[in-house]
Amino acid sequence: MLMLVMISTVSCEEDAITYSMEDVSSRVQNLSSYEPFHEDPLTISGAMLDEVVRVFIGNVEITKANFTEQTESSISLIVPATTATGETKLLIVWSGSGRANIDIEVKPKPTPQILTFSAYAGVGEDLTITGQQLDNNTKVTVDEVNATIVSVSDTELVVTVPNGVDTSGPISFEVTTDYGTTSPNTAFYAMHNFLVNSELEQGEGDEFTGWDKLNGGETMTQVTGEAAYGGGRSIRVVPAGGNPWDRQFASTPTPLTFGEEYTVVLWAKAEETGAAMRVSVSQYDGNGADYFYGADQEFTTEWAQYTWTFTVTNDLPEHRLVLDMGAYSAPFLLDHIALVQGSVGEGASGASEELMNGSFEDGLTGWTVLNGAGEVSTGEAYCGSQSLTATGTGGNPWDVQIASNHIEGITAGSDYEVGFWAKAAGPDGVFRVSMSQYNSGDGSDFFYSPDLEIPEDWTYFSFVLEDVPTVASGEYKLLFDMGVSTQTFFIDGVSIKEYEVAVGLNENGGFEDGLTGWTSLNGAHETSTAEAHSGTASLTATGTGGNPWDVQMATNPLDMQAGNTYKISFWAKAAGADGIFRISMSQYNSGDGSDFFYSSDLEIPEDWSYFSFVLADVPTVASGEYKLLFDMGVSTQTFFVDDVSVVEYETCE
Repeated sequence: MLMLVMISTVSCEEDAITYSMEDVSSRVQNLSSYEPFHEDPLTISGAMLDEVVRVFIGNVEITKANFTEQTESSISLIVPATTATGETKLLIVWSGSGRANIDIEVKPKPTPQILTFSAYAGVGEDLTITGQQLDNNTKVTVDEVNATIVSVSDTELVVTVPNGVDTSGPISFEVTTDYGTTSPNTAFYAMHNFLVNSELEQGEGDEFTGWDKLNGGETMTQVTGEAAYGGGRSIRVVPAGGNPWDRQFASTPTPLTFGEEYTVVLWAKAEETGAAMRVSVSQYDGNGADYFYGADQEFTTEWAQYTWTFTVTNDLPEHRLVLDMGAYSAPFLLDHIALVQGSVGEGASGASEELMNGSFEDGLTGWTVLNGAGEVSTGEAYCGSQSLTATGTGGNPWDVQIASNHIEGITAGSDYEVGFWAKAAGPDGVFRVSMSQYNSGDGSDFFYSPDLEIPEDWTYFSFVLEDVPTVASGEYKLLFDMGVSTQTFFIDGVSIKEYEVAVGLNENGGFEDGLTGWTSLNGAHETSTAEAHSGTASLTATGTGGNPWDVQMATNPLDMQAGNTYKISFWAKAAGADGIFRISMSQYNSGDGSDFFYSSDLEIPEDWSYFSFVLADVPTVASGEYKLLFDMGVSTQTFFVDDVSVVEYETCE
């Protein structure tokens, strides 16, 4: 209904003239809308409208020059975005004293708004979007590909993820209606997700449906609003500064395919520098079911994607993703946590386990006895309940030979770390490892370790294979060549992962920041920019031909915990022949027992070589400080050291 209201005067600030009102309501017949939206067109119909000089909507003036069209019978204009929302007056001003005042209600433009959505949905699956103003001649594109609408209402929209979208990383989608286009402000992945409630929107208070707080639950709380990822609901974690498992957040168990590759994807934001965590699969239960521990990943202070890729190497009925968040101290936020098939993302990811059944918990599945006899032992195991066992014949290395099946994940040109645990039943046990299987002299065999002296206690061995070549056979296999001696051996915890320098407890392991994080205790140390294993710098020092400690460099104190196990790794080279040094933990302290580990004298080659040690069940030290020391005083050779890392090590990671 058209409503005309007489008022006595109106003041128009533009010309500062006060007019007497004359009711000319008969000139206005209709409005195209009495409830217009901001920025919508509005048409006034009537007579003598060509003599109108201005229109007011509330206090906002629209001059004649800004009409989009004006004739004797109509005026068209755009409702300004600055107009106040709600009930107001439309004032039409003619030249002279004619005025008409009409009641209208200005409404916000119903641009579609996205509140929540399925962060992960594979091609052919439903993408569910909730929000407001979603049902106005709606169209949806995913990664710029049109999507079929399954259902739509004002508050919920369901579409099918179409073929042709990028399925390798985060993409976006757009919802378009007659009133505008909107996109989510957080990432979407066209990938099937094996977890529930990845967006953490379900659940009340500090509880999150589909997730269990295994340890330190009181330190895991909800965050909403602007602090959360995209303004929704995230989880905030306050770590323990202790063991990784002191803070654990675990998904509902899910079936996975044995031998297939999967990636854990999540978004994280540190509240301050130094925040980090890892992921593991499955939950530790003492029987070897936990077969993957990702590398520690440090977070930035902005929301970013992080990934850990792994291969299912244990044939379990169900698998569980566990976030191990207790090792560091800085609080952080997490959101959009998912488990998807395949490899996702670049950069911030943990190294993937490429070898199947390296713990021999599934017997000899994934392994072939090529020569001699090999079987599974249930009487000896470093982790889990079983190991590989074989006895040499006192002949050629290959007379007793066990090989892995072809390792699908190895790519020519990349670097890989081979690690395993071994022990001998008695003295004088020797064997070697090799890659790949000898194949009639076609060059498929590209790596042979030296003969390894195998002690009678479980001992860790590792090698980094740099720039793996293309092999003529097309197959990459790890072989244990155990025929040389007549000793019986046990092997467990075999691992092949793409090599990357781990984020360690130690600071500045690459010496890119000079000697920051290190202390020169004896002798002279400096950084070399002429030699580096990676980056642009390394540590260099020259021995004095005296005591090991005459040239001694130490890390600053490390945040290590008594009773835990740690892996020390580094690269080193010597400038010439006969270079020897050792490493030790912790600093000798007037004979009070603070020093609990000394390596053997290490022969340092003239080419960059990889060294690693696992220290199990670290003791409490009298000094209260844990330090890694390089004792380089014995020889007179010059050494270079780079990529030093001290990380917590999980049994059979």
